[in-house]
Amino acid sequence: MFTLLQLSDCHLSADPEARYRGENPDANLKRLLPACRALSPDGLILSGDVSEDASPESYRRIADLLRDLAPNRAWLPGNHDERDVMAEHLGTDYDAGPLLKWGGWEIVLLDSARPDDPRGHLDQDRLAPLASLSGQAPALAFIHHQPIPVHAPWIDKYGMIEPDLLWQRLDAHTIKAIGFGHVHQAFVGQHQGITCLSAPSTVANSQAETERFTPDPTGPKARWYRLRVDGAWSTGLISAG
Repeated sequence: MFTLLQLSDCHLSADPEARYRGENPDANLKRLLPACRALSPDGLILSGDVSEDASPESYRRIADLLRDLAPNRAWLPGNHDERDVMAEHLGTDYDAGPLLKWGGWEIVLLDSARPDDPRGHLDQDRLAPLASLSGQAPALAFIHHQPIPVHAPWIDKYGMIEPDLLWQRLDAHTIKAIGFGHVHQAFVGQHQGITCLSAPSTVANSQAETERFTPDPTGPKARWYRLRVDGAWSTGLISAG
């Protein structure tokens, strides 16, 4: 059994006292970490918007905060991130993929982010990592932007520009699920036989299916996956204590 933890939308800034939607990103991430450590995760994926301002300080600080959380660590950028700055300051402790082989599974990381646009961008080059899947092992895909609408107009207007490009390349016989961030709420859906799952934000979330961002009083969250070598899997959410 391989335990995978997905953290998303941390929105740290250069200033550790900066606020995001009225919350302190550093403090809320620290509140969540005891529950994350209790899972004893084997792998960690940061699924974008790790930083609010793409500052070196924010990436170095999160790398320090999470250094002992899991032996395997990987990342992909969100629209608030700068890929090159992120890569430099997360360093060799984090894998940028795009293909990970963890716990008998293949995990593909897809980059949908462009720093100058909050919407998701995909083209054939960005989708090329899907071709590296062997088809001989169960697989997950991770991406920052939502691959289907989450029925919340405030964030769905910043979804994928051309989601069909993605869905033309996903095969339900191989890909068990696609995990994403960006939406700051819990969501589970299905499309073309593939489960679509969000990881809520570690700093501030909205109640689901709202017209506008509507603060969720239950606080910061993360998503976990339990992956078995036979392809069976389960998932759930954890919250700060």
